[in-house]
Amino acid sequence: MKTIFKISALVAAIAVLFSCETYKVGDPDMTAIYKIDGKYMAFAIPEGQTDTTTIFGIVITNTTNDDPDAGWITIVDMDYSYCNWQRLYAVRFKIDIDAENLTFSATNVAAAEPTTAWNPYYESMASNGSMYTATRQWPAYFTLAQSATITDGKVVTDGVVTPSGYKADSIEFKYTLNYKDGTSDSYTLKGQKKTGWGEDAAEFEQWLVAKGW
Repeated sequence: MKTIFKISALVAAIAVLFSCETYKVGDPDMTAIYKIDGKYMAFAIPEGQTDTTTIFGIVITNTTNDDPDAGWITIVDMDYSYCNWQRLYAVRFKIDIDAENLTFSATNVAAAEPTTAWNPYYESMASNGSMYTATRQWPAYFTLAQSATITDGKVVTDGVVTPSGYKADSIEFKYTLNYKDGTSDSYTLKGQKKTGWGEDAAEFEQWLVAKGW
């Protein structure tokens, strides 16, 4: 009987040893631009002015081929005063990325209004959810965007100490959007990555509330 117990204990020990070596958890898959991509909120100051006039929701994503030197940026204007919060104005265009130095740019690239885009009013800047992120765009016949330029674009890892006590990546760039009627808007944008914590979004939310949006 003792021999049987000894054999059973040995088999169990071997099973544990091999099970520990067999079931290893691999590293999570990351995009080629993972240090830059994600959702951000930024204050926008028009060229020649000193005060913020709107807030942009920004989403940076990788390309279909997961290129290490390119990506897509979607910029959503949070000002719905000329329409409504369900139909925010958004544009999407391609950007060049230096993934090592965390910089990005674009020079007169074609810009288009996406069918859907991140809508922070649906998702709420304090939410971790991602179901209600669709933005209903302007009607197809009312297309405004033509081209866009970004200069001095950079992301700084842990560049912001947030009210929640954690750090978040900061983002900054100069942005010009050219319209089909020949006019354009230029802004300097400064903001931070969305953390999901309510207190970290308070500064942006309070500004929007003060504006009555």
